[in-house]
Amino acid sequence: MGNRSGLFLGLIAIMISAGVGGYVLYDNFFAVHPTGNQWYDYSSGLESMASGEAWSTSSYLSIDFTVVSGQTVYFSYMGNLLLDDSSGDSYVEIKFSVDGIRWYHPYVRVWRYTTVTPGGIELSVALQHYNTTISSGSHTVTIAFKGDSTADSLYHSQSLFVQTFN
Repeated sequence: MGNRSGLFLGLIAIMISAGVGGYVLYDNFFAVHPTGNQWYDYSSGLESMASGEAWSTSSYLSIDFTVVSGQTVYFSYMGNLLLDDSSGDSYVEIKFSVDGIRWYHPYVRVWRYTTVTPGGIELSVALQHYNTTISSGSHTVTIAFKGDSTADSLYHSQSLFVQTFN
């Protein structure tokens, strides 16, 4: 019985070693590991709507990032809107602006109607985009926004995140 249990344990040890060794070989020589970078910006500033429904860009959030040929880019914006009660029915629209060009999609549009409780309302908004066709090189991204009431604003705790990867 002693030889068989020793042989059995030896076989198990060889199998485990082969598995670990195979994984190390695969991971070091064959696996393609993602490469890329991450950038992040945060703001607690207040951004008011321009009059006449004109587009504005964020004074507080801006990221300079670099794309290597073949990379994909992920953009994420999180923020808060303050839709003021005095403005009556109103809306705010938010888009990404890359290299000074406002992207048509994606966007978020939030409406406020006078039926909302007095005192206004604060809402969280999120905007994300995944882009496989952005050109290689240096770029700048910020948030573009507009609304139809100067009483409304982008409100504290906004963040912008960019990630490039293969």
